[in-house]
Amino acid sequence: MFVCFEGIDGAGKTTQAKLLLQRLIKNNVSAELVADPGTTKIGQAIRTLLLDTDVPISGVAQMLLFSAARAELSTYINEKIHAKTVIICDRWLFSTLVYQGVLNRIPGDFIKLVFEQSGCQLPDICFLLDISPDSAKTRMGLPQDRYERRSLSSRKKMRDAYLHLARADEFASSTKVLNAEQAREKTAEDVYETVIQKLQEFGFFS
Repeated sequence: MFVCFEGIDGAGKTTQAKLLLQRLIKNNVSAELVADPGTTKIGQAIRTLLLDTDVPISGVAQMLLFSAARAELSTYINEKIHAKTVIICDRWLFSTLVYQGVLNRIPGDFIKLVFEQSGCQLPDICFLLDISPDSAKTRMGLPQDRYERRSLSSRKKMRDAYLHLARADEFASSTKVLNAEQAREKTAEDVYETVIQKLQEFGFFS
């Protein structure tokens, strides 16, 4: 099974992904945490270029680099899923549709086409952690990369874009919006219950 976490910077994606991983492993469920971009050698190299440097990169080039990293990661994810491992991913398609699509004005249909032609798959469950930009900024502290340094108005635009995607017909059935303003433990419990229910539907425990 494939699970991903989406949301604006500071929503708690990495924290909730790690908490889910720990709880699944504690309950004898094979699980692994991956990051988009990251995990594979190609993905890690692209992550360094995109996130850890301030080298100017055009919007289209950013989108294609993220897509290349995701294509590599998708192959890795498929191998793990076939081995009955639950894959938990920090970011996926929504992030590119928001950051490169909405903010950098790359057509969403083009991003989706590249995604589909790259052999990437949609998650079985996508958790959208919804939080106000002000609360997210307080949690986040000092921004670490070029994307975290977005203005408050951009972060508000991003939040609206994420919520719009969650309601879209093509994503609504697999997307669960969670209130990330609530206590971390409550969000973690909501996440775990949803994942266990889906695993039962898939016959994972039979």
